[in-house]
Amino acid sequence: MKKLIMITGAVLIAYLILVTMIAAPESAPSATTVTAQESTADSGYIIGISEGRVAVFRDGQTVIRTDTQLSDLPKSDRAKLEEGIHIDSLKELKERLEDYCS
Repeated sequence: MKKLIMITGAVLIAYLILVTMIAAPESAPSATTVTAQESTADSGYIIGISEGRVAVFRDGQTVIRTDTQLSDLPKSDRAKLEEGIHIDSLKELKERLEDYCS
């Protein structure tokens, strides 16, 4: 199980790096993102909610939508995700996603 989590984390990080390198910096925020628009973060990532699932946002756009449903999480975690959690580094992002999605 730990190997699966480690492999998933490595794939996630590689995907995020690739998306970050490809994404155009002048792109406008998507109107469909739920929590990311409410954040004023200039850089980094936001862990929030999109379509009832835990998701990662960058520059107002959904980067990843996980399979973890908001209803599966404790109320305290739901409240934090509804506000949006600012993450500065990929390492911290990986750790937080493992917390919410494992």
